[in-house]
Amino acid sequence: MRSRYSAYVLGLVDYLVATTLPVQQPALDRDAMAAWSAQSTWLGLEVEGSEVFGGKPEHAQVSFVARWHDDNGEHRHRECSAFVQVDGRWFFLDPTVPLKAGRNDPCPCQGGQKFKKCCAPYLNA
Repeated sequence: MRSRYSAYVLGLVDYLVATTLPVQQPALDRDAMAAWSAQSTWLGLEVEGSEVFGGKPEHAQVSFVARWHDDNGEHRHRECSAFVQVDGRWFFLDPTVPLKAGRNDPCPCQGGQKFKKCCAPYLNA
């Protein structure tokens, strides 16, 4: 989570895309991400907690508060983000990008399980 926040601070949109689940990457709005990054003064990140869930593949959730300032004033955003580990790398599960998988379809993370038993619970939490 800290690396993704730092990427927003530094305008590293390629990193933000690369650390999102690969099947979600084509649907990301790179221009909007770049604009938000550039038009914001980033004020801090507070990680409130994290939890790793065993299994194949491993999943994790990170609770945090991000603060920034823009033309509309100062903002704080609290979120509990979900991540999945694929081939030794952690990827963000973006809840704004729908995964095209039915409950009984193979999970788009390619972890070898059905979607309902793998990433779905973390996207619907």
